[in-house]
Amino acid sequence: MIGSGINSRSHFPRSNGHPRHFGASVSRRIAALFAAIGCLFVFVSSSAAGSLDDYQTKIKPLFKTRCFSCHGALKQEGGLRLDTVELMIDGGVVARGDVSDSVLVDRVSETSLEDRMPPEHEGEPLSEAEIELLSAWIAAGAPAPEDEQPETDPEDHWSFQPITRPVVPAVENKSWVRTPLDSFIANAHQEKGLAPQPDAPRAILVRRLYLDLIGVPPSSDEMVAAEQDSAMDWYEKLVERLLDDPRHGERWARHWMDIWRYSDWWGLNAQLRNSQRHLWHWRDWIVDSLNADRGYDEMVRLMLAGDELHPTDTDAVVATGYLARNFFLFNRNQWMDETVEHVGKAFLGLTFDCAKCHDHKFDPIEHTDFYKMRAFFEPYQVRMDMLPGEANLTKDGLPRAFDALLDTPTYRLIRGEEGDPDKSKVIEPGVPEFLNFQSAGDNPLDIQPIALPAEAWQPERRDWVLENHLSAATAKRKNAQTKLKQAEAAKQKAGQDDTAAEFALKLARMDVKIADAEHESVSRRYAAMQAEWNESADEAVVLETKAEAIRAERNVSLLQAERSLIDVQKRLAEADEDKREAIEKELAKAQGNFDKAEKTLAAAILPDDSFTPLVGAQWSATRFLSTGKDDPAVEFPSQSSGRRTALARWITDRNNPLTARVAVNHLWTRHFGQPLVASVFDFGRNGVAPSNTELLDWLAAELIDSGYSMKHLHRLMVNSAVYRMSSSNAGGESNLAIDPDNQFWWRRVPIRLESQVVRDAVLSLAGTLDPTMGGPPVPPAKQPESKRRSLYFFHSNNERDLFLTMFDEALVTDCYRREQSIVPQQALALTNSKLVLHSSGQIAERLFVADETPRDFVIRSFKTLLAIDASDAEIAASLKALSDWERQPESSPARARAHFVWVLINHNDFVTVR
Repeated sequence: MIGSGINSRSHFPRSNGHPRHFGASVSRRIAALFAAIGCLFVFVSSSAAGSLDDYQTKIKPLFKTRCFSCHGALKQEGGLRLDTVELMIDGGVVARGDVSDSVLVDRVSETSLEDRMPPEHEGEPLSEAEIELLSAWIAAGAPAPEDEQPETDPEDHWSFQPITRPVVPAVENKSWVRTPLDSFIANAHQEKGLAPQPDAPRAILVRRLYLDLIGVPPSSDEMVAAEQDSAMDWYEKLVERLLDDPRHGERWARHWMDIWRYSDWWGLNAQLRNSQRHLWHWRDWIVDSLNADRGYDEMVRLMLAGDELHPTDTDAVVATGYLARNFFLFNRNQWMDETVEHVGKAFLGLTFDCAKCHDHKFDPIEHTDFYKMRAFFEPYQVRMDMLPGEANLTKDGLPRAFDALLDTPTYRLIRGEEGDPDKSKVIEPGVPEFLNFQSAGDNPLDIQPIALPAEAWQPERRDWVLENHLSAATAKRKNAQTKLKQAEAAKQKAGQDDTAAEFALKLARMDVKIADAEHESVSRRYAAMQAEWNESADEAVVLETKAEAIRAERNVSLLQAERSLIDVQKRLAEADEDKREAIEKELAKAQGNFDKAEKTLAAAILPDDSFTPLVGAQWSATRFLSTGKDDPAVEFPSQSSGRRTALARWITDRNNPLTARVAVNHLWTRHFGQPLVASVFDFGRNGVAPSNTELLDWLAAELIDSGYSMKHLHRLMVNSAVYRMSSSNAGGESNLAIDPDNQFWWRRVPIRLESQVVRDAVLSLAGTLDPTMGGPPVPPAKQPESKRRSLYFFHSNNERDLFLTMFDEALVTDCYRREQSIVPQQALALTNSKLVLHSSGQIAERLFVADETPRDFVIRSFKTLLAIDASDAEIAASLKALSDWERQPESSPARARAHFVWVLINHNDFVTVR
């Protein structure tokens, strides 16, 4: 705070052990300051305003937030540290008991922007109240703890240390422990004097597992079957069945899609400005990968560099939809900034974006480190590859990343300003020095260019490209032949003198000729392309020229028919002299058009005797240079830079201290309702320390040693005793007194269902949820009537379903942890939405069993919808309500039951995982 921005006076020279002041102006400012506050601090006792408690609770936190980034362990601008009082005194900026001799007060009170601390670019000046508090503390003798310690070395921060598997602690409460992770929780219970809550009732456990692992509640029959299962391992078997259920991938894909910022394309009307069309292929890849238990590390590598690691494997390349999603039409810097920011947050738990404009204030990430990270991504662009079965890339295609402009330099942007690059030095790809760990294998940051196979950079060579184009040409030929038959029938019916029918027949015949020529041209063009553009090229040129010539001839024929019609009109009008002049003008105009068409026919030859290659992929055009037209086309190079492969291997190296910790924290958060590290995307020094560091590290080591199997982690977590606990506070009075915020996991945390699960649960219980997996998203216009799972709704910054948004739908820009708001509109949505009103009757019909009593229906409804064993009082109140509803005008027992289900859906427990 003090040193930065001082220019040539960044150090504080001392004379006779005291700071040297900077001229009379400083003395006048000090005098003015004391006059303004009435010499208050001369009379303030240390116990009143400058106490030790003030320093620890108010002043040191102020230094930490406003000063330590420049004058702490991270940096020492001007050679000065302010993280202990002794260091302030040694630095000559604080004199105990003498405010008038305090350079510190002088500089924070400075009105000149050049000399003021903190400097202008570091934020607002200290308030008058903060300066008064600081001055009172100095006047009181600058009290500080005797054993005050400076900040630790930033590189010693917990999350920057290697992951080592902690020893599972031995605990007294052995009978409670089900999996090793329970021992870490039990150890904390033991240290704090806490007693864990007992297991939740079976119905709650069953509902919890279903909602947590597959995202829909159990049906009534499934609930009954689970409750009646007498096997000792009923719970573990249910876990395995749900982990093997294909719906597991759908449920957990939505979690990761939040973190990885999934979004369908959006822009202004039909203009693609953000993300990519057909990005749903990446969504389906996530679902399939989770169901197949593809390793987390492999998923990350493929999302960052699948096109380099496996360039001809569509299943790998589709993963780069992660990068294709970052596409932004108009501004490359925004595109790159967001890529670096969210790669850092999602995979490393670091806020690299803080270093875009200056050195990071809390972590040892330098300004240039942001641009080193950007350099990994500088060459990449986005394109749309053709997929088997569809030649029209607007209808379907594979959005993916590829390296294009391999020589594009990366420059540091001074203070992050796009228009102010420092071109004196090209920034090479790299990572912050403090994270340059010893790799488990070869140096992952050894960047080597990658030679691509021909099919990768010449995608038109792929077999299905020919098949797609032939299929499209065949369909066009069949359509032309069908229209020819229709024209022949129409001509026969119309007779010989019908000029219009004759004209239509002539055009239909020419359309068939064009379609035939184009169909043959496709085969010849593909053959020429496969033969390195040499053999068969002449034939390809001839055939494509033939198609163009017939198309031009067709246009000529159209004009000839028009001229013929005009001639007829002229002959009919010969006897009418006053109309001849007008007809002759029309004839002259037609003749001009005819002459022009003949020239078109004569010129129907492709330039330079070349042919048009078949399209196998299309670059996603940008408009960085002009908002009105596309930038010059980008070609597909025969090699890739290898930069993203190096970065992906570095991120997923088993010795990277961050990646596994960040991943298991996300898994824990969604299973248990609150994270081990509350700052889920910031594991840096400005983040929150883990509530249980040893447990976090044990889970991270377990993830790595399991081959990054997420199903292994799911299994460990949901089989644990801590997962199976009740969420009730009943009997936990002593726990509440010790740990009211449940930081040490003595009970289960209730979790509000995400928006998608709320909707899917209603449809699933109604028996109307469409189980179809994958495919294009449901467009907004069709969503109100759709029964597809909410995962498959078109979801973008411009298009979000209103019902889902009401329950804290994920933002496409940033959603590392869902909000769990409580607003009146949520109750109104559950009360009045067509979805709930219509489904209530269907749910009631499924729950109703003929020959059973209303009491049985009430008990089953409570159990199925809320996982509650209804009490006698609840049953009695419910039966009375059913009776009252039945007696209403135009009511019936079925309508009464539907109304009862509607009420239960509006119960808080319906939208809560207990």
